[in-house]
Amino acid sequence: MRYRHLLYFFIVSVLFTSCSSSNHKFTIVGSITGMPDQTVILEQLNANDVITIVDSQRSDNKGNFEISGVAPEPGLYRLHFNKNRFILLSIDKGTIKVNADWNTIENYTIAGSNGSESLKKFIVAIREHLRDINTMTLVIDTLQAKGNDSMLAIAKKEFQDVQFNFTEYVEIYADTTHFEPNAIFAARMLNANSEINYLETFSQSLGRKYPGTKMTKDYAEYYAKLDLRHGQQKVAPGRVDVGYPAPEINMQTPDGKSVALSSLKGKYVLVDFWASWCRPCRAENPNVVAAFNKYKDKNFTVYGVSLDNQKENWVKAIKEDNLTWTHVSDLKGWSSDAAKTYGVQSIPFNFLVDPTGKIIARDLRGEQLEEMLRQAIK
Repeated sequence: MRYRHLLYFFIVSVLFTSCSSSNHKFTIVGSITGMPDQTVILEQLNANDVITIVDSQRSDNKGNFEISGVAPEPGLYRLHFNKNRFILLSIDKGTIKVNADWNTIENYTIAGSNGSESLKKFIVAIREHLRDINTMTLVIDTLQAKGNDSMLAIAKKEFQDVQFNFTEYVEIYADTTHFEPNAIFAARMLNANSEINYLETFSQSLGRKYPGTKMTKDYAEYYAKLDLRHGQQKVAPGRVDVGYPAPEINMQTPDGKSVALSSLKGKYVLVDFWASWCRPCRAENPNVVAAFNKYKDKNFTVYGVSLDNQKENWVKAIKEDNLTWTHVSDLKGWSSDAAKTYGVQSIPFNFLVDPTGKIIARDLRGEQLEEMLRQAIK
């Protein structure tokens, strides 16, 4: 079985339709201690991979803000802060109070929303499961490097148990929660290829539990894109974006060995498009190096894809910038097959891929990469 990291659900959502009924009004009253003055954005997430901004509000110098809106039906939302920090909410109506400390915003507290409180508890539990999965991955990598086959077999069995426990927990929550947004959030964390039977049953039961809702309709649209019989997702041609599987790349390293992106599956991988002749790329490389050195022992690596034409310049830049990760290129410059596949039209450009092979972020610059990894790798 495969798992999907929590942070992976930060995907695109649909147009927010307003309603005049006061029964569906909600207000979010936030207080984030130590938060710098900024514009807090409220976004609605939906089940069919689309996103929109619902509203925004400037916080005061004490980290206080208030955002109001209308939800015709229960929905999944997130508060989006600077430096890609988020708080997920499952909103119906009423006043929701959110409190947190800016330095540990993931430990936020919720009051006034049963759906949001349930979602927060689920997220906390998922973090524990994912921490166990990451730990076991590191153990297996270490045993493989040492060639300890007897211990490796035991570790792999334990890893399967940890993955099973994760999947079982997610499925039980999706089946038993009383909140439709929470159920869909949980189901979207599962790997469609390995959980074919469950997702088929879930899709059918969702329509019976919540007939006629927009979330049910949108989840049905998402589910229709899955070709579960062949274990593949039907992705629109040329669509390489957050929430979609990362297309395969298989190119040669400087020493002539072919290394496929899929060979790194099981790790968080930054697919980094760059070139030796690109000054912005070279200026960005120290940030990538810093993130790599900080998280390379925590199930993270970089897969550098160069848009160079000359091998000598490529190799020289790798050495000069101390880029000690996997590098590949077909030395075709802007005609690079990988750049065409990923729709890369400017560099530097990157895609962060989770251990299941799914894109969870793109175009991370400066401190954004480390911040995203901090949230993803607990």
